[in-house]
Amino acid sequence: MFSRAIGLIVLIIVALAPLSARAQDAPFILVDADTGAVLAENRSGELWYPASLTKLMTVYLVFEALEDERLQLDSPVTVSARALAEPPSKMGFPAGTVITVDNALKMLIVKSANDIAVAVAEMMAGSESAFIMQMNAAAQRLGLTGTNFINPHGLPGSGQSTTARDMAVLARTIWNDFPQYRELFAIGAISYGATLMPSANTLLEFYPGANGMKTGYICAAGFNLVGSATRSGRTLIVVVLGETTPLRRAERAALLLDRGFGGMVNVIAASVEAFTPRLPSAAPADMRGTVCPTPAPDAEVIASPEATPGPITAILGWPLIPQTPVPVFTGGADMDATIFVPVPVPRPRPPPLGAALDLMPG
Repeated sequence: MFSRAIGLIVLIIVALAPLSARAQDAPFILVDADTGAVLAENRSGELWYPASLTKLMTVYLVFEALEDERLQLDSPVTVSARALAEPPSKMGFPAGTVITVDNALKMLIVKSANDIAVAVAEMMAGSESAFIMQMNAAAQRLGLTGTNFINPHGLPGSGQSTTARDMAVLARTIWNDFPQYRELFAIGAISYGATLMPSANTLLEFYPGANGMKTGYICAAGFNLVGSATRSGRTLIVVVLGETTPLRRAERAALLLDRGFGGMVNVIAASVEAFTPRLPSAAPADMRGTVCPTPAPDAEVIASPEATPGPITAILGWPLIPQTPVPVFTGGADMDATIFVPVPVPRPRPPPLGAALDLMPG
């Protein structure tokens, strides 16, 4: 009991204290989802590798197609040999396996499955390359000025970039334009047969009111997070980039959310969409030397620490009541359901200047 009381005292002190010098170093932004107001930010215009935050754009395009009735939740997604060849994290279904769009979305958001991202891209646009064009066209349309996509999943590659501000714009757009799909981001775990696949979003397990959205990790990016939480009818969105462990990523997001809900922030800008932080570099920062100083060649994709649990801390508190895993399945698709029909899109933008960095061999 004494240790629990001490933990609560530390939690209060930490929540009320200013952000530490370490927390000030990496990019972050805190946004009111309803008004769009920017409540806190640091280096939010700096180019960064998105890692699996990329899948938010993949999901956004699926939501658009569902909204326009170009897709249905029971439309089929077929796993190709190309999709199956993607490195983990992935579902690993054999080529030819068919799943529904509904199950594909859960696998993308919770499992962060790279093979399913490619399968969805191929289904949506006919090819992965055509889908990437659609991703970048959407990024331009949404005003994501520091964002360029080269694949639908976020695995390392030259030319991929985003900013904390851009991810906040995308997350707020998803939250407000597609409220019917918010519950997908709040799923704490999925199960396929006897296999349990928990979300890497630690906030869902530890932060009261947390309800989304997506994590990302590669060595060059460090540990990224777009998080959302709702309290007393108010929703905040936080983006943190480049943390050194999953636990620190969650702690910093929780601290920022606490400050936002506690009124310990000032409005920096009335609208994140109109907010134009300076782009201080021509290429994304590279966290490899800090996060993976001596990795095996494929360590960042084969042995990713994304899902490694951390200890309970004063900032995060005690675990919430665990959610029942949501089962996912293969099959069950309506093979006659409406399928997305590719449409011409503008040519993709060239990679940002200086961003041609070879991130990983193979």
